[in-house]
Amino acid sequence: MKQTSRIVAVLIFVGMVVGVRVDALQAPTTQTSTSTSTSTSTTTTLLLPPKAKCGQWWSTARSVGFDDQLLLTLDNVMFRESRCDASQINTSDPNGGSVGLVQVNRFWCLPSKYYPNGYLQSVNVLSTCDELFNPVINLRSAIALINYSTLAGYCEWQQWAWVEKPCEND
Repeated sequence: MKQTSRIVAVLIFVGMVVGVRVDALQAPTTQTSTSTSTSTSTTTTLLLPPKAKCGQWWSTARSVGFDDQLLLTLDNVMFRESRCDASQINTSDPNGGSVGLVQVNRFWCLPSKYYPNGYLQSVNVLSTCDELFNPVINLRSAIALINYSTLAGYCEWQQWAWVEKPCEND
């Protein structure tokens, strides 16, 4: 009983730090996010499925362009790649490592033959590779890579080769 109380206390504390309610781990919940522009304020209610592992990032993902069809796969990618921790880096990956929530490889922001300033810079997602630690920039980068793959005729999740069913239409 004492051990269970400690675990619940830790979960509540962690939930407060990262902004996730403990019950988000157990049942569908709604998350409310407010975005404000110069003249209006909108509130969006987001229903999280019980199997959501990185629900604290769903609202951000939606705000950068992920649609509902991609959110569950994105959730799996974020959990597998970083355990939902935007500060993660895998230095053993080539080209300077992979960074952030979805572990974007630095290759995408380094100069190359076709993109002298880096691909992600050429599509105006970021200025430097260090910005990949910013969750918004990291998720925007993921959208840019999904678009890149789609335009090149590949599966949308091509950059994450481990995704079991990268394309629903294959």
